[in-house]
Amino acid sequence: MLKKIKQLDDELIQKVAKIHTPFLNSFMRTLTFLGDHGKIWAVVWLSISFYRKSLYVLLSILISVLFAFISSEVIIKRIVARVRPCHKIDEELLVLKKIPKFYSFPSSHSASSFAMVLMTSMYCNGWITLAMLILAIGISFSRFYLQAHYLTDVLCGIIIGLICTFLMSRVVYAVFLSVAPEMIV
Repeated sequence: MLKKIKQLDDELIQKVAKIHTPFLNSFMRTLTFLGDHGKIWAVVWLSISFYRKSLYVLLSILISVLFAFISSEVIIKRIVARVRPCHKIDEELLVLKKIPKFYSFPSSHSASSFAMVLMTSMYCNGWITLAMLILAIGISFSRFYLQAHYLTDVLCGIIIGLICTFLMSRVVYAVFLSVAPEMIV
């Protein structure tokens, strides 16, 4: 089963390489850049802090996104140690300007992005959530398109981000409920 998944991942990476164009390459690099180090999510979080002046909401979002990032980037990647597709490609065929150093599985860009989507869906208007969802899908797809990740890395990153967010939102709620229930909004 694992062998078939790896084979399918390799085939999909080769197929997506066939749709590369200069415009798409540039657009996807921009999307990936927004997800690097959580740049866009920090901006979104700061924006939400003006909209929702609740320490509970802000800490819930921050802790959930950080937990998704740390779980995927620091813990799971080092355990699985999957080589990135871009490390297997000839240098002249690479689309990424800066090749990531660490392992591939799972995509922490996807985990963090979907953690933010789930959190915004809990505390913000529908149009904000929709905008975050579109951005998260774009960032996640860019990782696959740019051959920084296999499709399974991206999909598992999304799942990990959602699970981490669900768990951390419960933990933060329980802590606030026991320490400062009046702050829960």
